[in-house]
Amino acid sequence: MSPLSPLAGLSYESSDDDLVRFRAHPGDHALSNIVRSLFDSLEGHRDDVRSAWREEDTDTLLVFARRRLRTAYVAHDARAINDALDAYALVTREEDVPWESWFKATLVVARELGFDPGDLRERFVRGANDAGARRGAVAFDALARVADLSACHVVSVETTYGPGLVESTVVRDQTGRNWGGITAVPVTLGQYQVPYAPRTNLAQLAVDAADALDATARVRCSPIRQDQLVATNFDLVTSGSYVDSLGCFSFFADSLEGGTDVSVTVAEVDSEDYDDVRFEANELAAELADAADAIEEQAAFAQGPRLVVLGALPDFSGEREDRPDDLARYLADLRDLVERAVTTP
Repeated sequence: MSPLSPLAGLSYESSDDDLVRFRAHPGDHALSNIVRSLFDSLEGHRDDVRSAWREEDTDTLLVFARRRLRTAYVAHDARAINDALDAYALVTREEDVPWESWFKATLVVARELGFDPGDLRERFVRGANDAGARRGAVAFDALARVADLSACHVVSVETTYGPGLVESTVVRDQTGRNWGGITAVPVTLGQYQVPYAPRTNLAQLAVDAADALDATARVRCSPIRQDQLVATNFDLVTSGSYVDSLGCFSFFADSLEGGTDVSVTVAEVDSEDYDDVRFEANELAAELADAADAIEEQAAFAQGPRLVVLGALPDFSGEREDRPDDLARYLADLRDLVERAVTTP
């Protein structure tokens, strides 16, 4: 019989991992006490605790660590920094820890709060297993070369929920092409971090859209993530290429009524010059939205230089009974709902 996990009965919902639409959760306080107790009182026996972790326990620890980072970042909470690093130290497999993003971001925020990196490193190495201690030491050594959160593949945003954090999308060893807006001018890609430099509050647009959809009680929205504009949404180029944008977020609106799940993408485009012709951002956004809206099982609209695209997700279960006309009406209703709710850029 396997030992009982110390985290039995404690878990998060998917929405609790949203660091943009961040909401308080009573489990944070309970986990803070449990993680601190496990770390401080089980010297020499932490491997026994790790052996009792289930996969869902590891997921809980990682969500907890990210949530505590956001709390530390917003509230300048020193204990939250220790909670996050202690949680990472207790993870069994070092490959499960997001060293290059959330772990480094925790170290950056800790530095901004006046922590001594040497003290943090000593505590982490003492509590982690051998593999985790070695990998963590590399991250601590790299801290001197990390200027701010953007160097950790983490984007800071500001919405009606307060400051938020989003992990950047990183494209590695991609040999495809990036295609500029409606002009479809190719830009060669390499190993790079997807840029995020909108001129409007794009995160607020994503928040307004998700809040409006959740308010219907017909869907439940997933966490907001950074994304890229997939060009096939606009019938521009072959699968695997992307439309250039200043920033892009996406989330899913999962049906609570057994109907169609929907992907929601928000993006802001920039003006472009092509063959000595200037294409203004508002014009590009409108043309892209019209193109997306004309495609079956999609609905879209533009607002200034920004656009919102809703698309029906494939149903692999074979249980969906939506007729094409019902699905088109459903997507149009959701589109109109979001368009009424979003704020002016």
